Amino acid sequence: MSDFKVTELAADLDFSALPYWDVVIIGAGPAGLAASLTTAHRGLTTLVVEAKDKPGGQPQFLYADKRIVDIPGFPDGVTGQEISERTYRQAVDALVQFRFNEELFAIEDTNQVENDDPLKRVVTSKGSYLARKVIIACGLLHYPRQLPVLDRLGSRNVHYKIPKIGDYEGRRVAVVGGGDSALDAALMVLGRRGEVDLLVREAMPVGKADSLARMKAAGGRLRTSSEIGAAEFAGEDIALSLTGDERLVVSLVIVQIGFLSAKETFERLQLRLNDDGSITIDPYFETSRRGLFAVGDVHGDIKLIAVAWAEGIQAAIHAFKEITSPYWLNEKRLRDQKIAMIGEKIAKFAMEQKKQKRIERPAS
Repeated sequence: MSDFKVTELAADLDFSALPYWDVVIIGAGPAGLAASLTTAHRGLTTLVVEAKDKPGGQPQFLYADKRIVDIPGFPDGVTGQEISERTYRQAVDALVQFRFNEELFAIEDTNQVENDDPLKRVVTSKGSYLARKVIIACGLLHYPRQLPVLDRLGSRNVHYKIPKIGDYEGRRVAVVGGGDSALDAALMVLGRRGEVDLLVREAMPVGKADSLARMKAAGGRLRTSSEIGAAEFAGEDIALSLTGDERLVVSLVIVQIGFLSAKETFERLQLRLNDDGSITIDPYFETSRRGLFAVGDVHGDIKLIAVAWAEGIQAAIHAFKEITSPYWLNEKRLRDQKIAMIGEKIAKFAMEQKKQKRIERPAS
């Protein structure tokens, strides 16, 4: 179906008086922002709910100053902060509405119907919103894993995302972690004339070998099989007690040891999940619950900004089509759904057969 029904949102529209939203999007990262642009440009009232205090998702919070070089259209690269600010500005100009510092609690079914469309109630930490469609774009990994031994200090010099350049330029920094994010953080500090001690719990870092080589060539110190046993203030610095009774005094600590999974949130939403805890979707990015779509890292294997944008746009267009044409008229979609259901039944039957054979197999 072409977009011949597209209308423009009125600039003077009173969003506070809306009885419901056409689309509510969970998450203001790359996928959520791209989806919001697409729905708003097609005349759908769109609300984005974000748990953090600003938009941008991982590019903004994990590597705001890092120059990203694999996004088409930016031959010299672009920082996470810049790409986040640009996309957010586009969304605001398109009259997308935002609610920050609101955490998703639940998405409830209701008895209210709008043009044959059952409304959903999105419940957050600050209120609730009725919506015809919901797009989940909050990311598969929600919050950084933290180190209690450092948190007990209550220090502003302990960071779980890459701090601003002025916070670490020319200073001695301990980076905790052995993955790509930790190596990237170490390289950024070294690139600003800082000193780096990379603390890796394992025998060797698991990040890219070329990043490790660059870090060492730039003067970074690698400490493997090393963990922080205790931490205390040493004047304005932080003194770390490491494995082997070694003491390390630094100006600040950057912790990059992975993230807590959003699997519990997805289970609470009663969504069908894949084995890795990500959300199962159909070819239209719709989840096992009708009217709920999922895009970006919440389901995908390829975690790139360009992919998140593409998925956000596609899911938004499918949501738009469902809103502007009756669900039962979309024959191709119904056919694809039947095929998917048959495939699921076959897979389920095969799994049960395998289990039965294991039970019947005589013990050796």
